[in-house]
Amino acid sequence: MTEVFLSYNKADRPVAEAIARELHGLGVNVWWDHELLGGEDYRNRISDILGRVRVAIVIWSRRSVESQWVINEAAAAREMKVLVPVTIDGHQPPIDFRALHTTDLAAWTPGDQLPEPLLRTLAERPGRDLTYGDAGPRSGAVARLARQATQAWYLDFESLLFYFIGQGFACFLVNLPLAFLFRSDGPATSVLPAWSPYPFSLMNGVIVAALYMRPALETRRLGVAIPLFALASLLSVAAYIGGLAVSIAGEREVIILVGLATLVLLFVTSLAQRAGVRR
Repeated sequence: MTEVFLSYNKADRPVAEAIARELHGLGVNVWWDHELLGGEDYRNRISDILGRVRVAIVIWSRRSVESQWVINEAAAAREMKVLVPVTIDGHQPPIDFRALHTTDLAAWTPGDQLPEPLLRTLAERPGRDLTYGDAGPRSGAVARLARQATQAWYLDFESLLFYFIGQGFACFLVNLPLAFLFRSDGPATSVLPAWSPYPFSLMNGVIVAALYMRPALETRRLGVAIPLFALASLLSVAAYIGGLAVSIAGEREVIILVGLATLVLLFVTSLAQRAGVRR
């Protein structure tokens, strides 16, 4: 008999898979939509499963709160009194579900044991014991840090990757005039010290990151947004060095490179925005 139903947005699939794996390891029979067969009527199948389970875990996130399908599944689970909501990023559930206690999994990392409060909640429904026993930590601090870093990236990896590439090209275009000013025969070399262009390029990177990276940063929690912003800003120094290499080329070559960089920037920006919408 299916005991637990998992409802989630497809962008949160890695988290749903990790929760299902942990529950399976505890002997819980979990159903989630990867078990749907090709050509199967998924609406009737999910409705049938929801009508028979003892627990329906709804995974709330900034993506799933905008999914009408997840909201409908949550409403059906609440009506059947089997709803157990969790949040994986601290985002508030839709207003109709805020009166229910929601287990916060924002600090949980896939691969770790499920937190005790969630296990107690799940154990109450089927009336069984759900514990890990005396099992110790599964991995060292370094391995867990690696999983945390992965968790911070995988849900938005495609979008963030394209935004970082676009950030690099945007910084290259912004810092190219600076590179011409500070090249060996440039007008600024006789007035300012040799290290001065680097603070200027970093300042340009901060400005570009604040403008260009905003869609990728605004949905991140502070602990993740700050390192992303800092890394995006540092790309500007590398872009300035690239600009110095280009500044020795002839005028025609520079014009061609600027045109190509602009074209790539527009293309990558379009891909980043498209990936962000899909998420």
